Amino acid sequence: MRAAVVVLAGGASRRWGGREKTSVLLGDRTVLEHAVGSLMVGAGVGPAETVVVGPLDHPARSVLADLRWVRESPPGGGPVAALAAVLPLVPDVVVVGAGDAPFAGDAVPSLLRALTDDVDGVIGVDPGGRDQLLLGVYRTAALRAAIAAGGEPADARLRDVVGRLRLARVPVDARAALDLDHPSDLSAAERLLP
Repeated sequence: MRAAVVVLAGGASRRWGGREKTSVLLGDRTVLEHAVGSLMVGAGVGPAETVVVGPLDHPARSVLADLRWVRESPPGGGPVAALAAVLPLVPDVVVVGAGDAPFAGDAVPSLLRALTDDVDGVIGVDPGGRDQLLLGVYRTAALRAAIAAGGEPADARLRDVVGRLRLARVPVDARAALDLDHPSDLSAAERLLP
């Protein structure tokens, strides 16, 4: 089973007052660098199997220059548009992570182990019982078909897309599930750095 990592980094960062949260420093690296590195390690893939979907002028692009970068259409069109843009570039299985989730890769080995022949994908479930749709492992063909079944991907709801899939759910810890939705989440992430 060949896998690729896809990191979605095209969000508007509205709760951050327009500040690009994935470019904020967490320790000595950007949040995006942490997210990419964590997911690559968790999936056991290298730069050639990793794609970032987001602004092509992202400040971390010079550091992450050996990765593939693509932009969803239209820019800012949401996670479904981002996945639609990248699925033609990836092999059998896609590990999906958010660019603002610096430790998501911690959960990837358990998600990959749970991807059995009878499911189309596996998603993480945080300690509060919430599905983490952007912390998942999906069969590429099934995800592509689920997106196509919904029509235009721009501004489509990811929850509707994954609702068309046979999913397994795996509990993940708070560190793996942490995403930086609010500026206050940055201090929580700093406390979790090794």
